[in-house]
Amino acid sequence: MRTCTIGDCVTCPRNAPNRRIKIRYMTQLKARPPLFVFFGNQLDELPESYKRFLMNGLREMFDFHGVPMRLSKRSPKNPFAGKARRKN
Repeated sequence: MRTCTIGDCVTCPRNAPNRRIKIRYMTQLKARPPLFVFFGNQLDELPESYKRFLMNGLREMFDFHGVPMRLSKRSPKNPFAGKARRKN
């Protein structure tokens, strides 16, 4: 398996309303069928067209033409969610 950085094959989209979507890294978890997991922030706002763009880039880079692929995404949990904000 060839190792590469995400910057070799894709650029991060800039269409999130409040913050930029950042794909930090990806890994391949399974081989049959190939399952790639992306880690980053704001991944719920990733457009479907960009997911297709990523899959096509991976197919081109790893020569997976005609192979069914799956993408998954994982975002870190917000450690401050649910905590009351302190007033000074």
